Amino acid sequence: MKLVYNYMKLVFCLVCILLILLLTKYKEHFNNDRGITPNKQTKPRVVVCLFGVIPRSIKYTWESINIHIIQKLKEKYSVDIYIFNLDVGDTKVDGVKLNKNDINIIPYDIKEEYNQHELDKTIDKLCSKIQCKFRNDYSKKLIRNALRQMYSEYRVGKFLEKNKIKYKLALVCGPDYYIATPLNLNHFDDCFKNDYIYTSQVNDGDGYTNGFYFGKCGSLLPLLKRYENIESYLPINKDYEYLVKKSLTNANIERKPTDIHFFKIRANKNVKWQGNRKRYPPNYIKNINNVNSVLAHLKLKLKTVS
Repeated sequence: MKLVYNYMKLVFCLVCILLILLLTKYKEHFNNDRGITPNKQTKPRVVVCLFGVIPRSIKYTWESINIHIIQKLKEKYSVDIYIFNLDVGDTKVDGVKLNKNDINIIPYDIKEEYNQHELDKTIDKLCSKIQCKFRNDYSKKLIRNALRQMYSEYRVGKFLEKNKIKYKLALVCGPDYYIATPLNLNHFDDCFKNDYIYTSQVNDGDGYTNGFYFGKCGSLLPLLKRYENIESYLPINKDYEYLVKKSLTNANIERKPTDIHFFKIRANKNVKWQGNRKRYPPNYIKNINNVNSVLAHLKLKLKTVS
C-alpha cells in the first residue's frame, strides 16, 4: 500500500512539472505572437525613424547613430527602427553613384520607399502653382532638396500617424548625420510627461534645426507633415529652419532644445559642420579627439575653428 502511495505521489509530481512546463511554453508562444520577448516586456516601445536618401553616407554615419542613439535608447526602451528611403535610381549623389545595398547596414524593422524621379514630377507641378522660394541665397538645387526632405519627413509622419498607439515616443534623424554626442535620455524621458518636441540646436538660423526631433508621435505630426500645407508656408524670405519653427508655433507645440551635436557627411566623403561656426564650432564637442580619430579611420576630416 505504501508503495502504491509513493507511486501515485511521484505521478502527481510529474504531472505538476509537466503542467508548469506547458504553461511556460504557452506564455512564451503568446508573447512571441504579440512581438514581446522576455527582455522587453517591461520596456516601453519606441521607434527611431531615418529618412531621405538612406545609402548616401550611411556607411560612414551608422556606427555613430547606433552607439549614441539606438544603444542609448535600448538602456531603457524596446526600440524599433523605421526607414523611409528616397530611391534615386542610378542618379549620382554628390558626384557619386550610390550602393543601394548600403541600406542593409541598418537592422531595420520596417522599410518604405519612393522613387525620387516620381517625386520630382510632383514637385514640378507644385512649383508651377506656387512660388517655391526661400531666402535669396537659396539656389534652385537647394530648394529642390529642401522640398524632397520635407516630403521624406511627411512619409515618416504618415507612418507615425498609423502607429501612434503602438509607439510611446519617436525619434526622427537624418541618415547622413554623424552623431557626435550621446542622446540625452533625461530629455527623451521628459517627453512621456509633456507634449514638448525636442530638437537639436546646432543650426537654429531663422527657426529650429531641421532633421532631428523626438517626442510623442501625435505631437510630432504637425512638424513632420508640414509638406501637406506647403502652400501656406511658401514663398518666404527666410531659411528652411523657419518652417520647422512655424509648424510648431501654428500647432501651439512648445519646442525644447536638446544638447546633441551632429554634422553631415556627404557621399563624396565631404564633412559639413551644421550651423553657425561661431556659436557651435566643431571643437565645442567635448569628445572631439575621439570623433576625429573615428573620422581619420574613415579617411574623413572635420575641420575645427578657434
